[in-house]
Amino acid sequence: MRIAQRFTAFCFTAALGLLPVISLGGVGEGQELYEAYCVVCHGGLGEGQTMGKPLTDSMANRLSDEGLIGVITNGRSGTGMASWGGTFKEQEILDIASYVRMLQGKPGLSLAEDNAAGNANDPAVLAGKSLFEGVAGCVTCHSYKDQGGAVGPALDGIGSRLSDAALQEALLNPSASIASGYAAKEVEQQDGTVIRGRFRNDSALAIQLQSEDGKRWVTYFKDRVKAVRDTDESLMPDVFATLSAAQQQQLMAFLKSL
Repeated sequence: MRIAQRFTAFCFTAALGLLPVISLGGVGEGQELYEAYCVVCHGGLGEGQTMGKPLTDSMANRLSDEGLIGVITNGRSGTGMASWGGTFKEQEILDIASYVRMLQGKPGLSLAEDNAAGNANDPAVLAGKSLFEGVAGCVTCHSYKDQGGAVGPALDGIGSRLSDAALQEALLNPSASIASGYAAKEVEQQDGTVIRGRFRNDSALAIQLQSEDGKRWVTYFKDRVKAVRDTDESLMPDVFATLSAAQQQQLMAFLKSL
């Protein structure tokens, strides 16, 4: 069956609540699948469309191979990215992911290298990951492998970008150096309430902040508030200093593994 015919059959059976078993063979299988199912949202060259984000930008390039495969398989909650794990076989998902890597100018997947380089079974790393995603609350604002919040910078590769001393300083004194694009502003409302958030957009009439929990982008009209101020204080709370020495070492181990 030709790709176009297969796609039509898929749409019809999907509408009935049935999913066909897809099996394409031969060279370029990943490209054929991408062009049949992914191009409508992500563009022929991965440039992105109205319904889908670019696959060649810095965020997509930072995504690990395992993360990329996970997004294709499980989708992304809160976005238009659907889960394809029930539609494609494992090998077909690997083929699509490999083609996406080619669109990014990379030779393909390197899962063996990723697994060899990782420290996923290190007890300190596992404990640090639990802290990051749990009581420390880091995942609320920061992401890794395309998972987590967007109030703070993505942390993929942070272990190779910062020395141990620089990483510890960033954790202990987050206001000492604020990453470009992640500055905060304060809006003082007429009743004196002060709201802080990540600065996103500004105009002559209004300012837009991302809430500290990252869940909302809120617009404030300047003629309806008392003041809008810059602030040198980071939105990152001083959580690291409240951890025990052992917990600090565990969180450091996890961040260095990214």
